[in-house]
Amino acid sequence: MVDVAYYAMISIVTFCFGLLVSFQLTHIHYVRRLTRIAKRSVDTGTIAPILVELEAAQKKEKIT
Repeated sequence: MVDVAYYAMISIVTFCFGLLVSFQLTHIHYVRRLTRIAKRSVDTGTIAPILVELEAAQKKEKIT
């Protein structure tokens, strides 16, 4: 028979793995976005794409 402590331990471990996976996915998304912006900056030869992203982020922060 399975003890309640085992259920608690399994749920805590599952929760921690879920957090790790979500952090990894968020990190991958962020790095891909930065890579895309950097490639656009290199292709255009300016920092305009970076400035546009910064301005959009500031507008988004003001709204929320």
